[in-house]
Amino acid sequence: MNKEIGLNIFWYICLLVPLTFTIGIAVTETFVLITILFFFYRNRNLDYFKNNKILFLFLFSLYIAINSIIQISYNDLKIPSIFHFRFVVFSVSIIFILEYFNDKKISQNYLLTFVFLLITFVLSDSLYQFFMGKNVFGFEIINNRISSIFGDELILGSFLLKILPIILWLIFYTKFNIKKHKHKLYFFFSFYFITIYLSGERTSFILLFLSVILYLIFLKQIRKIFITSLIVLLSFMSVTATFNIGNSDPFNRIFIKTFNQIQNKFLIQLDHKVKQNNFEFEIKKKEKIKNKIFFFSDHHSLHLVLAFHLFSENPIFGKGPGGFRNYCRNVMYDSKIGMCTTHPHNFLMQILSETGILGFIFYFSGLLFLIIKVFSYTNRDKPLKDKNCFLIISIGLFVSLFPLVPSGNFFNNWLSINNYYFLGVYLYSYKKVFN
Repeated sequence: MNKEIGLNIFWYICLLVPLTFTIGIAVTETFVLITILFFFYRNRNLDYFKNNKILFLFLFSLYIAINSIIQISYNDLKIPSIFHFRFVVFSVSIIFILEYFNDKKISQNYLLTFVFLLITFVLSDSLYQFFMGKNVFGFEIINNRISSIFGDELILGSFLLKILPIILWLIFYTKFNIKKHKHKLYFFFSFYFITIYLSGERTSFILLFLSVILYLIFLKQIRKIFITSLIVLLSFMSVTATFNIGNSDPFNRIFIKTFNQIQNKFLIQLDHKVKQNNFEFEIKKKEKIKNKIFFFSDHHSLHLVLAFHLFSENPIFGKGPGGFRNYCRNVMYDSKIGMCTTHPHNFLMQILSETGILGFIFYFSGLLFLIIKVFSYTNRDKPLKDKNCFLIISIGLFVSLFPLVPSGNFFNNWLSINNYYFLGVYLYSYKKVFN
C-alpha cells in the first residue's frame, strides 16, 4: 500500500510540471527529469517509440540536431539543439504516466485544489501589485507591467495563458462538478482574464481572446462562465482606464501604444520635433514613412525582414537552430538588412530562417494535423469527458504554436518544455478518442 502511495507521487509530479515555473526553471527541469526517469524505470517495452506520431517528432529532432551540427560553428553550437530529442522523450513519458495511473485510485481532488490555490495566490498577488505598486514580496511594477511573483521576468501573462488549457483539461479530466461550483469558476476565470490584461503582454492578451473564442465555439459546458468572465474583464478595463485606477496603465500599452507603433506615430512625432534643425531631410523622411503599416511595431517588422533575408540565403535548410542569433553576433548586432536581436520574435519566421523549408514542413504539418482532427473528433463514439479533454488540449496546443503573432524563442528551454508537455497530454487524449 505504501509503495502504491509512493508511486502516486509521480502522477502528481507529472501533472504539476507546468506550474513549477512559478518557483523557477531549475525546479521545472528537475520535475521533467524525474518524469523521464520514472518512464524508463517502469516501462518494459518499446511500443511507445513505434507510434507514427512519436516517430514524426523524433524525425524532427533528428533534423534539428543534424542541422545544428552542420551549420553552426563549434564555438556557437548549442548543445541543447543536438539533444532536442530529450523533449520528445519527455512527451512520451507524459503519455506513459497518464496511462499508467489511468485505472489507479488517486485522489484527484487534492491536485485540482492545489492548482486552484496556487493560481489564485498568483492572481491575488497580481491585483495587489496593480493597486499598491508592489506585490507581497516587494517586487515593484516594471515598465508599466505587472509581474507578480516573477519579479523582473515579465512573463506573467504568457505563463497564465500557457497553463490555461492545462487547468481546463484538469477540470474535465478529474470530472470536476462545473455546475455545482459555477460561481467559484465565475470568480476564478474573471480574475484570471483580468490578470492577463494587467500583465500588459500584448501577445498574451490577443491569444487569450483567440483561445476564449475557440472555447466558446467548441466547448458549451463552460460557455456561460467564459462569457461572464469576458464581461467582467471588459468592465474592469473600462473603469480602470476611464478613472485612471491602479499603478500601471495596461490599456495604454495594449491598445494606444500598439496602434501608434503599427501606424508608426512615434517616428512621425520624432520628425516633427527635430525638423527645425534639418528641415529638408526630416520632411522627406516623414513623407517616406508616414504611410507605412508595421507588424505590431517597427522593431518587430525589422526582425521579420532580417529573418526573411536569412531564409532567402538558404531556403532549404535555413541558418540552423540559433542561426539568427549567431548571424547577429557575427555582425555585432548591426545588420544592414532589418534589425538584429536574439531571435525573430515569431515562430513562423524563426522556423523558416533557422530550419528552412524542411523545418517548416514539420511545423505546418503539425498545425494542419491539429486542425483536421479538431473537426473530425465529434464523430467518434467516445465518452464526452475524453472528447472534451482532447478538444481543450488541441486548442491549447494550436494557440501555443499560433504563427501570426509575436512570440518567444521557439527553441527556448521553457517554451520547449511547455510545448512538448502539451504534445504529451495531446497524444494521450488523442489515443482516448481515436484508438
